[in-house]
Amino acid sequence: MKNRANKIPALLSAATLSVAALTLATSSAFALSPGSTAVPISAPLPGNSGNNQDQQQPMLNYNSVTGAVKEINESQSLKGAKIVSLQNDAGEIIANVTVTSNTYVASPDQLKVGAKLTAFYDAKKPMIAIYPPQFEAVVVVPAEEAVTWKVDRFTVDPDRKLGLVSNDKSLIILPSDQTKIILEDGTPFAGSLEGRTLAVKYSIATFSIPPQTTPEQIVVLSEPVQPPVGVMPENEHPKPVSSVDVAGHSIVVEGKTIKTPAAYTDKKGTVMVPLRAIVEALNQKLTWEAATKSTRIGISTSLQIGKDYYVYNKMAPIKLGTSPALVEGATYVPLSFFTDVLRMNNAYAFEGQIVIDNGEKMG
Repeated sequence: MKNRANKIPALLSAATLSVAALTLATSSAFALSPGSTAVPISAPLPGNSGNNQDQQQPMLNYNSVTGAVKEINESQSLKGAKIVSLQNDAGEIIANVTVTSNTYVASPDQLKVGAKLTAFYDAKKPMIAIYPPQFEAVVVVPAEEAVTWKVDRFTVDPDRKLGLVSNDKSLIILPSDQTKIILEDGTPFAGSLEGRTLAVKYSIATFSIPPQTTPEQIVVLSEPVQPPVGVMPENEHPKPVSSVDVAGHSIVVEGKTIKTPAAYTDKKGTVMVPLRAIVEALNQKLTWEAATKSTRIGISTSLQIGKDYYVYNKMAPIKLGTSPALVEGATYVPLSFFTDVLRMNNAYAFEGQIVIDNGEKMG
């Protein structure tokens, strides 16, 4: 009995060692299984990483949708705009795109039924919760297999100090002497691209992260004029209001009353003034191009009838919220044109006068 009793602990010890060995062997087998990865117990669970890359990605400024044009209709709510319906390969409408006079269309002749297009839109603007989605296009370009377009704001890359990087960090552009850089109206642009919103066309890019490319073409997109930092828009200069009738106002330029067609207030309450007489009173040359209904002031400023798109001194195009108008053969511009585009100190309506000058700033 004693010998048998002594054997029981020994048998138990052996069994325990066998189980431990089997467990170790099984663990080793799992650890060496093809395709498996050893993960420390202290490692965070998938999806709970404290360094979540998705959380670090910058918000996209612009999204895009690509499809074939199924139909084009006039907008019922926005005068002069068109609703372009894009469909997928199955014939299902995937988006209704509003194309306005402010939309940059790279190839206007391709805005037709059957053409395959890519439309870029402002991803930060709220969208109506309907299907198919509907949005206003910022840029519309042909969808070509060998060509890629990128729309975003580009700034100097602080890490590489080489080229310009998109806001979402997905592309670095390295413009060369062969890169065609233009404004939306096709005018060559020689100013700085830093901090501007660009439509970039390219065909070849590196496999680096982010990829780098030398663009074939860069289009500098127009943007609404912004007030100086720290200055509220209403304090920048006096603003016209719809209740002001300026038809009888005299126009005073640099302290002198000039003879000119009457100013007027449009339906939005914007004071519109005749351009030529004021420009000539400022001793600047104005050139009218009848074929394009465009006006050039000196060599640095241009505008076009019907387009809220003002160009000054190689800077990015400026939007004032109101387009130039042709009234009885005379070009009219918003009164704010003289402060926001020509950079004059004052342009305001007050006590029966419209004053435009470079005297001490008012307001």
